[in-house]
Amino acid sequence: MKLSYSLLVVIFLSSCATTSIDQREIIPELFDPELKKGKIFVFSNQVDPLAMNIRVNDEVRKIKHTQTQIFDLKEGQNSVFSFKSIAGNEQQNCDDQPYTFDTKTFPEVETYYFVIQQVFDKNKILKVRCFKDFQVNEDFFVKQIENPRSGSSEFFQDLTEDFFREFVF
Repeated sequence: MKLSYSLLVVIFLSSCATTSIDQREIIPELFDPELKKGKIFVFSNQVDPLAMNIRVNDEVRKIKHTQTQIFDLKEGQNSVFSFKSIAGNEQQNCDDQPYTFDTKTFPEVETYYFVIQQVFDKNKILKVRCFKDFQVNEDFFVKQIENPRSGSSEFFQDLTEDFFREFVF
């Protein structure tokens, strides 16, 4: 029984392999020091096959897994919020409020980077998957877009831990 579950996990993880894509061709703004100034980059690494919504500074766009959206940074208050729209309601974000930041706090920062992950909300009695918006540095952002299914994904870490806890030990 454990062997069949192990085999199933190996097949699942091997099917997640992706080919290497040069992000410089897809997102040239990210690699040009002048073009990336005054921008907010948002990368969706949330593993849901369906599109979700991302609202940055009141502008809402659809975003799919492994897709990057670029928004203009505005002077002062900025906000980032990922969500699914269900029956007209914004749902499935771990936080009830958008992630907000003020450019006046760190005036030397000209570009902001965010990664959306789908995580298990550990603050609730029942573990429910929800979206979490993480502000990250440029190096981490580039690593995520180059290898979105890496072991650093919190979703896959939780999945692996749950698997080993339930079936192996």
